[in-house]
Amino acid sequence: MSLLHLESSGLRKTRLYEELHGRLRAKILAGGVPDGLVLTEAALAGLVGSSRAPVRQALQLLLKDGLIARFDGRGFIVGTPGMPPKRVKLDNYLRNLFEEDSGRPALAWQALYEDVERIVVYRSFFGRYRINENELARHFGVGRGVARDVLLRLETLGIAEKDDNFRWSIVPLDSQRIRDLYEVREQIEPVALASALDGLSRDHVDAMLARLSQALADYPDVSASTMYELELDLHLRSLQTCPNKEFLSILKRTHCILTLSKHIVGSRIKRPDHEPFLAEHIGVFEMVKKRDEKELRKAMRDHISNSQPNVQARAAYIREHYEPDEYSFIT
Repeated sequence: MSLLHLESSGLRKTRLYEELHGRLRAKILAGGVPDGLVLTEAALAGLVGSSRAPVRQALQLLLKDGLIARFDGRGFIVGTPGMPPKRVKLDNYLRNLFEEDSGRPALAWQALYEDVERIVVYRSFFGRYRINENELARHFGVGRGVARDVLLRLETLGIAEKDDNFRWSIVPLDSQRIRDLYEVREQIEPVALASALDGLSRDHVDAMLARLSQALADYPDVSASTMYELELDLHLRSLQTCPNKEFLSILKRTHCILTLSKHIVGSRIKRPDHEPFLAEHIGVFEMVKKRDEKELRKAMRDHISNSQPNVQARAAYIREHYEPDEYSFIT
């Protein structure tokens, strides 16, 4: 389970050192690394693409577990004291430990992504600002490549963009852009969901309805991350079987609208006594269950249209009652 999934699923956020400890521990217990393999802070930090601090903490936990030991040299050895040290490249044994299917190092950027997204989304209410990639890396104590991976992720969601001179900036979430994004959603999402019907199983729909019904019963005692997951159930996951992948590519850039409420409702803005999207999502999934394409499109379009005033009001409230937070990497 990735750090990003742990954060968005409503569980306690897993820190990078905890994730490193867990994965290394599992690898050692499974016999995936040889006894005597030398583990150093520098080598592991380079492999993960992070600073040394989380690596140091992970190694201390492994030492406490009795899975690694000190020796007469720099770093630690896998196994018990007295093992002859085996100095080889960690890539030989741990290359796949910290990689996603794409082959790109994942843990470091995922560990700081949520913090950066929160900062950038909040600042986007106040206009366009430059993001300094080097300063971002320095602020979080990571390599420049890790900072770039975070910004690339923000770019796919329409939160950040890069100009012809390769300079990053925050895309403003002003009232006009919010209107434009909602117009795109109203035109495309109902069609995309109707096109995805054949790929949505009854089990999938029942699971979505059960989650929504539980949240509706528990509200307002529902975490912000759970509310965000419920948004993704409809506006992301249920669209994935749409055969027109161009629709999905276009809609991905509208997902910054979904992140808006995730980062401000319940923190900057008081949670409303009644959250209409839960009942509206239930109505949409009921139409999916009935395979009523016409009513499904109407329910989806009405839901998107109804949500725009709430989002506009929340953005306006932030602009009126708050000032931009200051960070060295935003100018």
